[in-house]
Amino acid sequence: MKIAIISLNSESSKMIGESCREYFKDVDMISLKEIEVHVDGKGMEVLHNGVKLKDYDCVYCRASYKYVLLTRSITSALREKCYMPLSAGSFTIGHDKFLTQLSMQKYNVNMPKTYLAGNTSNAKEILKNIHFPAIIKIPSGTHGKGVMFADSMQSAKSLLDTMDVFKQPLIIQEYIETNATDVRALVVGDKVVGCMKRKAAKDELRANIHMGGVGKRYNLNEDGEKMAIRAAKAVKAEVCAIDILESGKQHYIIEVNVSPGIQGLTNATGKDIAGEIAKFLFERTSEWKKEHVNGKFKEMVKEFDDKDEKEISTKLDIKAGIIKLPAEVNKAAGLGVEDSVNIKVRKGKIVVEKID
Repeated sequence: MKIAIISLNSESSKMIGESCREYFKDVDMISLKEIEVHVDGKGMEVLHNGVKLKDYDCVYCRASYKYVLLTRSITSALREKCYMPLSAGSFTIGHDKFLTQLSMQKYNVNMPKTYLAGNTSNAKEILKNIHFPAIIKIPSGTHGKGVMFADSMQSAKSLLDTMDVFKQPLIIQEYIETNATDVRALVVGDKVVGCMKRKAAKDELRANIHMGGVGKRYNLNEDGEKMAIRAAKAVKAEVCAIDILESGKQHYIIEVNVSPGIQGLTNATGKDIAGEIAKFLFERTSEWKKEHVNGKFKEMVKEFDDKDEKEISTKLDIKAGIIKLPAEVNKAAGLGVEDSVNIKVRKGKIVVEKID
């Protein structure tokens, strides 16, 4: 099988690509900056360096919030042609902090109380009805950038006055005391494959590794794991990182990262995180291909119901020297387990005929 990892060629993407070589026959690392998406009334087409993108069994897109439109467009164009671990919408949702909150709310994911203000004037009105300290964020941004702490009404207003120049919506969020720590859990499919607790650097509240935080291996309890998995499902991403605040026995999901870095988690846990992702991509691609081929069979059989002769194209499923045909083929041929058949064989051809 063939996989393409379309990214900005970060170290994490390279690690995943290298691990994929243990599972996939062909692994292509493609720069997102070399990709174009063309759209017209007939459909969409993805080009790489001006040439139509090759056919792949799996395409995994990874990029920052600056490339949301492009990654979403690529996924929209290819979603019916190969397995993709992230839905088109997951890029839009995952890279917008408030859209993430809205999606998680539908899945009953616990989160800090959050407000969205269209401008700084509205934000100042919201501040009159909340308790301090509080968190102020911009909707986009990664690695802890765009996240600010206000310990009083005065400091909050000062922050808002400074941010007024950007003329964009603002998020105000309830502050959860965690002693400047958070938990990052990597969800792959329906399980957490790695988890670390991050401690912020001195005089810093943001625990992100990119902001100087230090990560240590951590065992998230069952309730926390279940909530992380629900959060991943909420944004329709089968590979993503979930950031969690723990306060007492409560877990609060604060962010979902659909293009997570894995170096910090790998170092903290000592686990082969890239290998876990690569193995999952291979297994899900195999499942997708099987489902996709079977789906095609069903449609083809419907089309041929009124024809005497039926022709179906597929790849052989051979295990232990035995050729296994899909049930739809047997149905189309009208063969049953008690039927006797003649089998004619020559190189490249097998003909099976029922004996009346």
